[in-house]
Amino acid sequence: MMRSEALFIRELRSQLNEQLRALDGRVDTQTALVGELQDWFRRRAELHQDYSFKLDKLAKSLQARHKEQKYKREQLHLLSVYSCWNSLVNQTRKDARDHAAMADVYLNNIIPRFTQIQDDVQRIYKRCREIGYESHEELLKVLHELHTTMRTYHTYQTEFKNAETKLRNFEAQRSKLEQGIPKEKLEKSKKFRVIEKEIQKRSNKYMDAKLKALKARNEYILSMDSANAAIHKYFVEDLSDIVDCMDFGFHSSIARALKTHVSGQECMRRSLQGGIDDINKTISNLDSRLDKQRFLEFNNAAFMLPKKFEFQGHKGDETHEDSTTTQVNQVVVNRHVQEEMEKRYAHLVSRLTSLKTESEETWKTIETAEKTLMEMINTRDYDCAHYFVDEPRPDNKQPESIMIKMKADRQETEDFYLSKFREYTLGSNLITRLQARYELMRKALGDETQASSSPTPTRNLVNKPRRRRIGRNPLMGQPKLFGGSLEEYLEATGQEIPLIMKSCIRVINLYGLHHQGIFRVSGSQVEINNFRESFERMEDPLADVTDASDINSVAGVLKLYLRELREPLFPTVFFDQFMEIAPLEKKHDFVVKMRDVVTSLPRPVFVVMRYLFAFLNHLSEFSDENMMDPYNLAICFGPTLVPIPEDKDQVQYQNLVNELIKNIIIFSEDIFPGDGGHVYEKYISRDSIDLEVEACDAPSENPDEVDSEPGQSEDESEILEAIAQFDFLARSERELSFNKGDVLVLHSQVSSDWWRGSFQGKQGLIPDKYILLKIRDEDKDRLSDRGAAEQLRRRASSSSESILSSSTQQSSEGVIKPTAHNGAAQAPLSPSPASMQSQDSCASPVSRDGLGGASSSLGLDSGGVSDGAQADGGRSTSPLPSTPGQASHSPTPPHSLQHGACLSLSDVSSIVSVQEEVTA
Repeated sequence: MMRSEALFIRELRSQLNEQLRALDGRVDTQTALVGELQDWFRRRAELHQDYSFKLDKLAKSLQARHKEQKYKREQLHLLSVYSCWNSLVNQTRKDARDHAAMADVYLNNIIPRFTQIQDDVQRIYKRCREIGYESHEELLKVLHELHTTMRTYHTYQTEFKNAETKLRNFEAQRSKLEQGIPKEKLEKSKKFRVIEKEIQKRSNKYMDAKLKALKARNEYILSMDSANAAIHKYFVEDLSDIVDCMDFGFHSSIARALKTHVSGQECMRRSLQGGIDDINKTISNLDSRLDKQRFLEFNNAAFMLPKKFEFQGHKGDETHEDSTTTQVNQVVVNRHVQEEMEKRYAHLVSRLTSLKTESEETWKTIETAEKTLMEMINTRDYDCAHYFVDEPRPDNKQPESIMIKMKADRQETEDFYLSKFREYTLGSNLITRLQARYELMRKALGDETQASSSPTPTRNLVNKPRRRRIGRNPLMGQPKLFGGSLEEYLEATGQEIPLIMKSCIRVINLYGLHHQGIFRVSGSQVEINNFRESFERMEDPLADVTDASDINSVAGVLKLYLRELREPLFPTVFFDQFMEIAPLEKKHDFVVKMRDVVTSLPRPVFVVMRYLFAFLNHLSEFSDENMMDPYNLAICFGPTLVPIPEDKDQVQYQNLVNELIKNIIIFSEDIFPGDGGHVYEKYISRDSIDLEVEACDAPSENPDEVDSEPGQSEDESEILEAIAQFDFLARSERELSFNKGDVLVLHSQVSSDWWRGSFQGKQGLIPDKYILLKIRDEDKDRLSDRGAAEQLRRRASSSSESILSSSTQQSSEGVIKPTAHNGAAQAPLSPSPASMQSQDSCASPVSRDGLGGASSSLGLDSGGVSDGAQADGGRSTSPLPSTPGQASHSPTPPHSLQHGACLSLSDVSSIVSVQEEVTA
């Protein structure tokens, strides 16, 4: 076991050395690339000079010949062609001046800039390499400490087992003497007394060895977790920050030099505009984060997060005898080490508090210095329009003293920034190690009461701090959606779920759950491109979608977005860990290990991942219709979410990737803890893209301002009663909370989805799709007597036809029939929003996929309810939906009620009148 530990440490040391070699190669590549750019501009300046000289010579020769032959060309000016010739000569002279100016720009401005960039890159790299080397030394110290504690632990465990063996041997000898010598002679036996003394001596040694072994074991576990935390922190955060720091200002300096060239080109002829656009495009595509991502992916073997150290227990010590838990890496605290551990714990809390305070202050200083340094780098000094004036060019070159002072100021700020970066990097790594120890000791001491009040809170995903990044300032322009970073986009826009994911998933939820081959059938490339452009402009092109005609294109643009993310949803640095988890066969092992990994991801990525897999899990529930079971979905999304590094066996790992995604889809509810944040809603109303706005806009605070529904008489506004079919939790003070089975009083219907009513003496808004109206006989007679013909013509043309046409069918198909109790009609729940295109018409209720009238897949007729509804006391009731448990957890009204939906007040009159005609 110790050999494997030592081998692993050697491999890690080799990996760290490989990192330094890779970084050395990277800076060489950068400087070589800058040299190539510099050489290109030098050669271009020589060409401009030569071209300018030849153009000027051409213009002068033409003018000289014109003067020599002037007597022959006295009438030349009479010809209109002369103006063309004269213009060509003047343009030649202007072109000569322009090209001379460009040569001057290249030789005296741009080329010196590239020389400075090379110096800056090498200087910053040396400092960053020193920081990286110091980080390596810290890691190696931690590994050395781990190795030492492990050796000490095994040594003491061996001594303990030897002491225990010797003690048992003497105890066995004493037992033999007790059996062989009579009891009255036993006390007088010299041999017995010698053995007794030896047992006492061995017992003391046994207890001492046991205590030492316990302390060594605890120290080993603490060192092991500290080492794992340090390695994880270094590989996941420090390496990224070091590469960012190495690139700090590099791309901005390149861009500044190239913008000087752009400014010169823009002052030249319009024929050069195409080249200027190309260079502008190159400048706009400069992205240090993308460079870093490609660099890390290319060298993934060196930068992949290594395996965690696992507790190498001594034989027989896999679970400690004093411990009540089965975890092998749990620190054991008993009465012998209780006091010592409590002192260490208190000291650790104090130290962590001070270190975190210092780290916060250091980070604030880094942000200030970074902003100042970026302002120095992004000086707008690349405008060279003054080179292209007709008058003699003024000498705008800055004095040498000012240039020297600016360079000194920048280097001073740069040194200060790098020193603070070094302090923050090493300090945060130390905090991570101490935090890991703190967590273990807190659990061992049972200090759960201080988890909330302690200045060093536990690792909670909800309170997880935002990832701090080097070189964040400034973020210019709108963040990229396609091809950008998910985390940076959400951070810049303030969204929890990207609009493109939210909108596409909403449309698929409403219209695509039953669509065969969703995500497998390709959509229209033209439509996908149109959707992409709209989402990139932060618009929602799917807001008005009312059918499934474009459903494949909607699925296609969602897959395209996930595929083009700059950093995949499953980070490449965790690829090896994902591949170790994928083949696990036991559900518990898979869920536990997968949960540990996803909860260590940044909070925004975790919330998006939970939202996506909850949707895929919901989609797979309809696999008998859409043919997309979890494995088929994994085939579609595996390569997109978990791209395989290029140096890996694509065929071998693709099967593991598919298995991983399949199991995450199946066990998504167990893997992703519901700890706040935006969650996927299974039952989405067509109007629920922003239900808070709807709830505020539809019902006015002043009841007099609310327009009644067309055709609604004063009788319709009388009080009705309804029964709650699901639990509903109010999301604002204007809404009412209630539980399933509560009786609610309805005063008026203010929109197609909301009622104004009261419950337990409190008035507010009640969602239409969560309730079932209680229709009394007198209500039925009153509603049917006042203008049933008008209601039939205006409100229920389609629904009445479907009801009349289905009156001869069996009740199991959902036909409304009269009951034996006073002829009361069984009222279905009101139509979903898909059937409410306007206040003046009513289509058939939608099926579960949200397509109006397409309920045949559920075995329902267009307006029917189940045959199982029974009338009670003259009031008609409807059976509950088949999945009330799911609907009760949905924050928006369920749209797919398999046995009907709530009635609006106007629909009551229509249905009662139709029912009486059917009965007649």
